[in-house]
Amino acid sequence: MKITCKQQDLSRGLTAVSHAVSNRSTLPILSNILLATDQGRLKLSATNLEIGINCWVDAQISEEGSTTVPAKLLTDLVNRLPQAPVDLAVADDSHTLSVKGQGSNANIKGMDASEFPLIPSAEGGEPPVMLDAVLLKEMIAEVAFAAADDDTRPVLTGVLVQVSDEKITFAAADAFRLAVRVAPLPGDDHPRGDILIPARTLTELARILPAEGPVEMIVTPNRSQVLFHTPQLDLVSRLIEGAFPNFRQIIPKEHSTRAVVETKLFAEAAKRAELFARDSSNITRVKINPGGHDGLEPGAVTVEATAEELGDNTSIISAAVDGPEMQIIFNVKYLSEVLAVIGSSEVALEANAPTKPGVIRPVGEHDYTYVIMPMHINR
Repeated sequence: MKITCKQQDLSRGLTAVSHAVSNRSTLPILSNILLATDQGRLKLSATNLEIGINCWVDAQISEEGSTTVPAKLLTDLVNRLPQAPVDLAVADDSHTLSVKGQGSNANIKGMDASEFPLIPSAEGGEPPVMLDAVLLKEMIAEVAFAAADDDTRPVLTGVLVQVSDEKITFAAADAFRLAVRVAPLPGDDHPRGDILIPARTLTELARILPAEGPVEMIVTPNRSQVLFHTPQLDLVSRLIEGAFPNFRQIIPKEHSTRAVVETKLFAEAAKRAELFARDSSNITRVKINPGGHDGLEPGAVTVEATAEELGDNTSIISAAVDGPEMQIIFNVKYLSEVLAVIGSSEVALEANAPTKPGVIRPVGEHDYTYVIMPMHINR
């Protein structure tokens, strides 16, 4: 193998595939990156057997070939080379990769490419779902954080993806909250089955997706894996088996009290409350006050947290309130996390009763719903 490519391109490609490198595997080959010539480009591949990433880098190819070398060493080395052409070469009878950059010459011992696990393709899979990179990143940010991070109920570590009626829906939940984002898919009316993608996979995908452009989502023929494809990048992930709960039953159909507040002020109030609430199980009281009926006294949302050893914090935010006064206790972490990902300037907080779930929605923006369970304290 003998190829030349730009340091910047190689560095970007190695960084992207590094997200799939296994750090704890008993198989040494999984700590390596596969380098292979592929139709006039250099293909970089890594997998931890849960996800696999392929990235294609523009290169001048003098000799075809392939090898695998330790991912961390190659990535760190290339990142420290000057921005100038890099020559990569492997002699026919060896697995040692020669890496020549401006003022630098290194040899990295590798392993036979034939030992590297095959990363499946989606040939013959379901019709691709065409997504926009900006929208996909937004949907992942708004939903993936709500998935459970322990494996006691594996289905809750995933994000449910439904495609039907020219819409795509992402939903994630743990035992305490639910996030649902719906986006239009104009012209896509292929009926498809639901899939459950690990939330960790989507978080990695969001990190490596290009800033803009089309992304294809394809389910493999046996429906055990999903592939995200862009012109430079493929990410393949296993799917989670099992049935996701009927999340639509969890979303309250109505509310008795609704408060509209500035997202930024609400997020700042929650962050301040967190400082005090973290020593008392994250308990935070949210009070919705409609103000005076004469219209002279404005409505408000009050966010309160108390730490018996440390003190307390109260924030009062002006709000447009419909409905009676309400107090509901939330885990402030679940409040802060959602307010950090909502992009609209205002959010609505809807509530029915202190013992029933609250709902947070962006105002005037896209179709997003976040349900948060109240905390019950015996006092």
